[in-house]
Amino acid sequence: MNKEMEKLLTPKEDGQKLSITGWADFARDALVRSHSVKERIDLLKKGTQLYKVRDKGVRGLQLYKRKYWLDMENLLIHFSPHKDPSSTLGCTAFAGSDSYSLKDICEVRDGYQTDIFNKISEKGAMPKFSNINNDTSFSLIFDKESNIHELDLVAEDKETRDTWVDAIKHLIVTLKSLSHQKEYELYLKNQFRKADSNNSGYLDFEEAKDLCKSLNIKLEKEDLRNLFNEANTEKSNPASKEKGEVLNEDEFVSFYYKLMRRPEIDEIFRRYTKNSNQSNRMTPEALLDFLKEEQKDDLAIEECKEIVKNFESSADKTSFTKEGFTHFLMFNDWQELLSPISRTQVKADQMVHPLSHYWIASSHNTYLSGNQLTGESSIDAYINALKWGCRCVELDCWDGDEGDPIIYHGHTLTSKILFKDVVEACKKYAFEKSDFPLIFSIENHCSLEQQDRMAEHLVSILGDMLYTELIQDDEKNMPSPMSLRGKILVKAKRLPPSATGDDDDNEDESDDDERDESKKKKDKKISKKLSDLVNYIHAVHFPGFNNNDAKFFHMSSFGESKTKKIIADPETARDFVKYNTKQLSRIYPGAKRQDSSNLKIVEPWCAGCQIVALNYQTDDRQNHLNRAMFAANGGSGYILKPKFLRDSITAYSPTSPSGLNRSEFPSLILSVDILSGQHIPRPHGVDEGEVIDPYVEVKIRGHPDDYNEPDNHKETESVHNNGFNPTWKQSFVFTIKVPEVAFLEFKVKDHSHSGKDQHLGSYAIRIKDTQEGYRRAYLLDYSGKELKPASLFVKINKRWIK
Repeated sequence: MNKEMEKLLTPKEDGQKLSITGWADFARDALVRSHSVKERIDLLKKGTQLYKVRDKGVRGLQLYKRKYWLDMENLLIHFSPHKDPSSTLGCTAFAGSDSYSLKDICEVRDGYQTDIFNKISEKGAMPKFSNINNDTSFSLIFDKESNIHELDLVAEDKETRDTWVDAIKHLIVTLKSLSHQKEYELYLKNQFRKADSNNSGYLDFEEAKDLCKSLNIKLEKEDLRNLFNEANTEKSNPASKEKGEVLNEDEFVSFYYKLMRRPEIDEIFRRYTKNSNQSNRMTPEALLDFLKEEQKDDLAIEECKEIVKNFESSADKTSFTKEGFTHFLMFNDWQELLSPISRTQVKADQMVHPLSHYWIASSHNTYLSGNQLTGESSIDAYINALKWGCRCVELDCWDGDEGDPIIYHGHTLTSKILFKDVVEACKKYAFEKSDFPLIFSIENHCSLEQQDRMAEHLVSILGDMLYTELIQDDEKNMPSPMSLRGKILVKAKRLPPSATGDDDDNEDESDDDERDESKKKKDKKISKKLSDLVNYIHAVHFPGFNNNDAKFFHMSSFGESKTKKIIADPETARDFVKYNTKQLSRIYPGAKRQDSSNLKIVEPWCAGCQIVALNYQTDDRQNHLNRAMFAANGGSGYILKPKFLRDSITAYSPTSPSGLNRSEFPSLILSVDILSGQHIPRPHGVDEGEVIDPYVEVKIRGHPDDYNEPDNHKETESVHNNGFNPTWKQSFVFTIKVPEVAFLEFKVKDHSHSGKDQHLGSYAIRIKDTQEGYRRAYLLDYSGKELKPASLFVKINKRWIK
């Protein structure tokens, strides 16, 4: 952490500026920890020459020599073209200069770890690439929402490469370590800078008025003037500021909080301080009462004292002011709808059941970053899915040139990538997000020779990660996620135990209703080398329910239309549930979804289907619900199914009615108060345009008994001209008959008088994971991007009925 970065985020000595509590200490500690990094940052501020690698399509891979340097004042990496026309390596230059924001960078990869560098490794013999090697190459990977493709760079030597990699990694960690409160105060600082159009360091009334418009709030000019004057505390000292009719940063913060008044929190504060001995203060004892009565949290008084100490903004940190209590509800992780424990910690005692007892985060055609016909295949698609916590990835394998198998969507125009490159990438990222087993779902279309090559790659690259233990004769159930930690399992077809060599496969695993008959291949040979790597997930054609030859390790895939047909029939639906208590099933989108849209994911979940594969690259509601499903249990990608989806003798149907015994599985009365919203964005996140009229849709998704109930779909009134801090204070009550598979979904929309109501942001959570009390729900878009500080403030109450 260098002085300029610290200066950016801490008070300036020449005047009162916005401060961030504890930041100075944090910066000093970071500086002590990273003296060598500081030296590297200082070097990179001066800049170095790097080669940018780009794929120009028909022109092939091209190299461009440019100067790159760090701008710590604005947290940017600038670049400009090298202007010496005699530059080597066949580079060309463009006029002008540009930059990348450090805040948009999510990862740095050293060496050959992207599609472009993998191509270079294959073409290393070409003169153009002779000076490029694994030791001098690195890539910057950007957040998905930034819409910036990865930046592949080559340094002139390994030392320069390492300088960039170490420095950027350090800055990424530092920026991500900010707490919610620090993030919010940085947000305020950014708002001040944007509003200060003449860069004077102050805001005049006109600038404050423009700020309100950009913040999505519409006030009468007289009301705005009154708030401005209330915040302008130094107005009586005109010498301190130009004519005294401006706000400095401290006054701006006061003005901002007056705009962001929270009457709903003030009401809670008054209720729990009315008997206090201290005027307008909430004691730790009163906080304890609030947490116990409202939040259903049982804390010790010592913990309450520590909370007050950490969140109180005044000098007296023995009790809460109204502002301190507001900060606590706004910024404490524990006050979110999903607890930080659920979000970050795996429940070890729930990870000892057979694999068939879990919902497993799963991807369809993982290699694709676009549509199913012409989309790009990329190892980045695998990396992104694994970083989201996906535990089952698909590898569509075909014969490639020079004896090396490739991955792409067969019989389409999608691009092709090497099987071995995908395995290498998965090895590196398989257990970054989750320690629990990763499944390679292999769709095998290769010749015997290239199947052997696949097996060789799997063994040589994955090593001990590859789980190759044989199934023992006395085993009756699948192993648990806990017993398979750090292991990769292969799901593919397998030869009969009696086979001594390569043999024919006369089974078709895929669904008849999902495939073009002309593309089926009968009697395809299976390599014994590849077959020997398959154990607990043996892919077979579905033989029907109640088949005497079915084994617990047999897994079948079901297309979307066949799945719907099974679930629609009450008898086969119950059979499907029973099947899923013992064996794995994989559900995938129908062939007609060439745009990479997704099937409705909740229906097969309600039938106990474990592997419901989604196109992760598509920003839609189904991926939104998928992230909600797997947000808990530490993001492990494994969620234990409820007992009625694990026990084959329990009376339950995924169709209506569910048939559950209410004494064992009670219904839930869920009360939801939509109190207010904060910083609701305009459509598509733009800063300009009409001030919105937001309202909230509240829905219960889950079992048909619940989702098809009209009373489980509600919406608030719209609030006119206020996206900044709309207040609804509307209460809804939902009766949920199967809460174990239910989701609570909030969708914020802009009420339109002339056209379609626009989607502004959403939040979804499993009912099981929902905390009671006054809670904050940060809004997201369908790509999974958090729209912070946009949020809803709600109150949740649960009452169980047997």
